[in-house]
Amino acid sequence: MNSNILPEVYLLKWFIECGVSEIISTVPRSSLNPEIKLELKKEKDLSISKTNKPKNDISNIPNEKEAELLVSKCSSLDELKNALIDFKGCPLSRTATNLVFSDGNPEANLMFLGDMPNEEDDKLGLPFRGEAGALLDKMLSAINQNRENTYLTNLVYWRPPGGRTPTNEEISICLPFVRKHISIVNPKILVLVGSIAAKAILGSDMGITQLRGIWKDLSFDNNSLTIKTISIFHPAFLIRQPSRKKEAWKDLQNIANIFSN
Repeated sequence: MNSNILPEVYLLKWFIECGVSEIISTVPRSSLNPEIKLELKKEKDLSISKTNKPKNDISNIPNEKEAELLVSKCSSLDELKNALIDFKGCPLSRTATNLVFSDGNPEANLMFLGDMPNEEDDKLGLPFRGEAGALLDKMLSAINQNRENTYLTNLVYWRPPGGRTPTNEEISICLPFVRKHISIVNPKILVLVGSIAAKAILGSDMGITQLRGIWKDLSFDNNSLTIKTISIFHPAFLIRQPSRKKEAWKDLQNIANIFSN
């Protein structure tokens, strides 16, 4: 065999010498075994049944709608947490180690809502842990608060892979649970910690440097609740940008003043 000629060329030459005049299939087939056709037809029918699901199949419900449906049946934090455990509509739940629901006192009048769990949160199943959590504890202590008289949670309940920023779709899927979470706790003051949480809850495109320190009266639970809300820098951001701690201290004092009145 000439090494410069491809094997396919010899195969084609052999086909011609055997009298092959046309190709009728891309796979070997026997004209004496009609069962092959039946098997292929079954595979085709199976593929159709997978793609054409019945209209009443729950998998056809958009994830946001399914979340809203589950949330509408929740009247307590335990029911909301169980709904999140059962909910499979957010892809982050399949890659995270733990659901990170909350920490602190659910009866508290001060609620902190962060962006998303970090690596340490994911391991422990509790929000605001690790270095950022330690700084938040110091920030709370500065205004006579701690995890026993403050409630802590996040906008996104599962850590995105590698700690990346959650997508708009992932945030939208979590929002019905978050809004219900806020309405059940019904705090006197809601503190949005970080840019992602602030932009999502406030419905704003502005950055945290523009949103921080400004009070808003936000409505929840079909406008039946109005909660005073303020945005602050995330402690993880302050670790990277320590020069911003002066502004953060002003925001904390602002929160303490409103909270005490």
